[in-house]
Amino acid sequence: MIPSAIRATVREYIRAHHIFAPGPVVVAVSGGADSTALLLILADLAEEFGLAIHVAHFDHRTRPKQSAAEADFVAKLANRVGAPIRVGRAETPTKTEDAARTARYAFLRRAAEEIGATAVATGHTRDDQAETVLLHLTRGSGLAGLAGMRPLRGGIARPLLAIGRKDTLAVCRAARIRPRTDPTNRSLGFARNRVRLKVVPELAKINPRANDAIARLADAAAELQSEEDFAVSQALARARETDAIRVAALDPSVRRRALAMAWRDATGRVLGARHREALEKLTASEDGSRSLDLPGGRAIREYGLVRIVGDRVIERSDPPTRIELGREIIWNGWRLVLGAPASRDAAREADVPKSLLRKLVVRGRIAGDRTAGPPHKKLQDVFTDAKIPASQRSSWPVIANEDSVWWVPGLTEPPKTAGGTRLAVAAPAHFGNELWTSRVRQVASKAESVAARPRKGPSN
Repeated sequence: MIPSAIRATVREYIRAHHIFAPGPVVVAVSGGADSTALLLILADLAEEFGLAIHVAHFDHRTRPKQSAAEADFVAKLANRVGAPIRVGRAETPTKTEDAARTARYAFLRRAAEEIGATAVATGHTRDDQAETVLLHLTRGSGLAGLAGMRPLRGGIARPLLAIGRKDTLAVCRAARIRPRTDPTNRSLGFARNRVRLKVVPELAKINPRANDAIARLADAAAELQSEEDFAVSQALARARETDAIRVAALDPSVRRRALAMAWRDATGRVLGARHREALEKLTASEDGSRSLDLPGGRAIREYGLVRIVGDRVIERSDPPTRIELGREIIWNGWRLVLGAPASRDAAREADVPKSLLRKLVVRGRIAGDRTAGPPHKKLQDVFTDAKIPASQRSSWPVIANEDSVWWVPGLTEPPKTAGGTRLAVAAPAHFGNELWTSRVRQVASKAESVAARPRKGPSN
């Protein structure tokens, strides 16, 4: 049974912030105290709010021995509340906090899209809020960072921001459930853990309710931010041109904040002061084209226009398409022509041997794909080494026949062919003019590489 005071607090918080609409909701459950309490509370309130609970559990593959036990624990929780469960798994073990977060949220958003969920609910508590604000403050964040996490933003619902970890443990005790513990939560190798284990206890010596005070600061900052956001968002809307922002249309007094807002909208990430300054410097000139990698994505400036491409994984892609002689193909915005004359524009070219003229297709990468020539490297590693944003990988063209990958334009060298028919591939215009220049990183074969090693990967 849920303690009545905790149930009432969460219930009123959901109502006050209009967090849920009736319908399916994905509940992210790791098996820890916070997410376990989240599931139990929402299951108790589901009928009142018209929610259909779907449990989602993600394995980061960082602790193989514990993963199966944790998934089994969450499955039993889902069965206890009568909810279906989806389990996701990272392609490779996640090595950083950012990588883990990106992979986890990509899975949760896919699950929500598949079932038509109104939101993804996470177990962030008031204590998490305090840690987030302190981290943002340390990194030089502006008002948006001080506002911390919001009850509902970008489809992510956080109904437990009204309670703390002591409350989630109380919920688990009342339900006679012993939640799973993650030993990595004690590791000081992670910035959030250092704040949680070192900074917060020291603040508690000054004020035992320091976390509550920081959470109130976040709420106050959010109110101010909403007023400021309205004016900045109007300026940003006036400067937008389809998928780009015309920098000159932004008044210098709001430019930095507008660009930071555009970044948050595209990537879901709040930039710190150093990154906001770097983004503003990128747009200080209208000469030529440049790109910049920042947490969560990449900014691409082409003269006076800037585009922001987030790292959120996008699985949608055009279907495999056969490459035919003389036919122009537009695939996910890429332009392919077999039998094209030598190109002078920003195109990559390869000579297709006669034996493959009617056998090649353009498609997205699939699990197990490897490069054509030795050392037959996994395409997954090729994309990672080239720092292609996750959001672009499913829409990047792979030229293949029925048996194998033949060429990945811009990332691998095409097989050497004596003669053959010319295949030209041009990237979408929004990728920028630098994609095919000498800064492009050829990662499949260092021996055959024709590109200089870039500092930040290929511009896209």
